Amino acid sequence: METFDSQLIKEQAEFFKVLGNPHRLGIVNVLKLRPWCVCELAAELELNKSAVSKHLSLLKKVGIIDMERKGTQVLCTLKTPCVLEMFSCSRKVINQNQDAHQ
Repeated sequence: METFDSQLIKEQAEFFKVLGNPHRLGIVNVLKLRPWCVCELAAELELNKSAVSKHLSLLKKVGIIDMERKGTQVLCTLKTPCVLEMFSCSRKVINQNQDAHQ
């Protein structure tokens, strides 16, 4: 049996807190397709580059994405595609809840 690890729980809470923002969820969904530069993400999500950069910084901090400078661009990639499994699970729960309330 796993013991309670308060530090791990705090880190998990931070991880989910970062994912609890619609713009950051959108970024992760877009990054599942391919690597994107910051300017492309900003255009795709209709956000300014500064806002996208702040969201990317938080996603990188918790280990969800990687960022690599290529010349004048910063390319972003999904480092932990397993996070997409959580997205799939959440869609199932949402669909079940909607079905139960109809």
